[in-house]
Amino acid sequence: MKYASVCCDWMTFRHEYAEQQEPRNSGKILKLTSDGEIEWEAQQWEQVKCASSDTSIRIKDDGYALRGMANIGRFQQPDNKQGLTVIQCVERWEEVLRGLGYNVKGFGTRFNRKVTGGAGDTLTGDSKLLQAGTFLTRIDLAGNFEVSDYSSLASSMMVRRIGQKLPMAGKFGPTWGYDSKRSNWWKAKLYDKTAELEGKRRSQGGATLARFEVQLGIEWLKREGMDRPIKWKGKNMAQIIYGKFADPVFREGLSVEDWKSIPDRIRAHAVLWRDGVDLRTHLTNGAYYRSRSKLLEYGIDIGTPCNVMALTRNCRIVEVSPVSALRKAA
Repeated sequence: MKYASVCCDWMTFRHEYAEQQEPRNSGKILKLTSDGEIEWEAQQWEQVKCASSDTSIRIKDDGYALRGMANIGRFQQPDNKQGLTVIQCVERWEEVLRGLGYNVKGFGTRFNRKVTGGAGDTLTGDSKLLQAGTFLTRIDLAGNFEVSDYSSLASSMMVRRIGQKLPMAGKFGPTWGYDSKRSNWWKAKLYDKTAELEGKRRSQGGATLARFEVQLGIEWLKREGMDRPIKWKGKNMAQIIYGKFADPVFREGLSVEDWKSIPDRIRAHAVLWRDGVDLRTHLTNGAYYRSRSKLLEYGIDIGTPCNVMALTRNCRIVEVSPVSALRKAA
């Protein structure tokens, strides 16, 4: 499936100063509402949790580093149905921070700083160079889809695996990775965006605007080198990364009559899978993964239980059309 433009629905960052600054408000976490009202939150950063629909932003400055967390594209906007690109979010953060009087020199870039042993450092002896600047620690990518039947779509997704993860039935739709202890890697979820915007507790099903969202944690970003803002300047980079997670979910399945296009050798494995056989007990590991890789090209995942309804000739057709999640520039 070709995806429309995706937006950055949440951004968390750490900006390390080149030189120590005077801490703002004793290093407490600052909550700023969309109306400009300032409130105090807590001393411990980890205690702050909020949804991407939150209209406020949170900032912490201890003099060594400036930290921020928010759906900055949602800030001072009526809703988060559409948002900004990752790079636009970095630029928006810089604009907001500058307006609040923070030192944003070098914000959005990475550079070397010379440090010596002392307060805030673990170094001893001679001075050395350390990297400073802006580090992205969480990025949420979101795409919108117009669907004809959300209930049927959510049901069909319950057998779609992302990597090695099968979904769990969440309150609003299937979720991947939220039960994992490796919470700083990645998570994904599908939900009814229209129902959320209308403040409904659950989706009513039927035709609606659905959203598939991917949360990229600090460990995933560091491993892929995407914790550097400049890496997101590549053409369609957000769509490419988003597609790695969305492709296994939105891949089209085959009806039974289309199986004739599958080569005979692996079609036999597909038939066994359809009949409820666990192919891991019949094939060597190498043969199993080769067969699974080939069958995925035909929309069949032998690593998940067979969804019989997806194979029937008269199953309900759910229309899914990607629509842009980016807000038009003012």
